[in-house]
Amino acid sequence: CFAADTVTILWGGEPFFLPNAFSPDGDGLNDEFKPVEKYDFVKTYQLSIFNRWGQLIFETSNISHGWDGTYQGKSVEQGSYVYKITFTAYPDYSKKQVMTGNVVVVR
Repeated sequence: CFAADTVTILWGGEPFFLPNAFSPDGDGLNDEFKPVEKYDFVKTYQLSIFNRWGQLIFETSNISHGWDGTYQGKSVEQGSYVYKITFTAYPDYSKKQVMTGNVVVVR
């Protein structure tokens, strides 16, 4: 007896889990803001953090490197900051996608 079947995997939604707050106080818990990949399908990645005036205060293209709540070596004020993540991911690696949102620094 012989049988064959096809499995279709549907991938949808954003490829990251993102916290909405973090506490960069050096206690080893939630000291950095960075996404956690849900899937291993992200090819390119860029994270930018902006203050309330739209000034770029942090940027990285390394998904393992998060923002530690500082700007120019000094701790930023407690409050809300805007993040922008530009990435390419499966199924269309040629299409840039953008995620934006807010993250709160808690001190």
